Amino acid sequence: MKIQELNSYVVLFNRDRLLLLKRKNGIWEFPGGQVEWGEGPEKSAVRETREETGLVPKNLKLLTITSATYEKEGNQKHSVYIVYQGESDGDNVTLSGEHEECRWLTLTEAGFMKNLGLNAEAVLEVL
Repeated sequence: MKIQELNSYVVLFNRDRLLLLKRKNGIWEFPGGQVEWGEGPEKSAVRETREETGLVPKNLKLLTITSATYEKEGNQKHSVYIVYQGESDGDNVTLSGEHEECRWLTLTEAGFMKNLGLNAEAVLEVL
């Protein structure tokens, strides 16, 4: 089956560091996720970031739009990623059950991370 989905993410900065979250499968990504039915992408990005980190992003600006195709659970998926850049006035992250670790990294450090997710790889190139 072919599935298409819309996702929104936030590259969240606190001063000169950005936040990456590690999924339980070892993939590192930015906070965010699937846009719910009838929900705007920016509202989704704020909601998902708050749910996954306890932080509320401010001063959101559209950064880029990327996409990827891949196989998942026997289905062919096409995911479109709407990515915002935002700011956080705190760095105390409260992880949800979706992630097991977080790191605040400089852009250079983030570029050396292994196991970056599809929503993170292309984004680092435009920062």
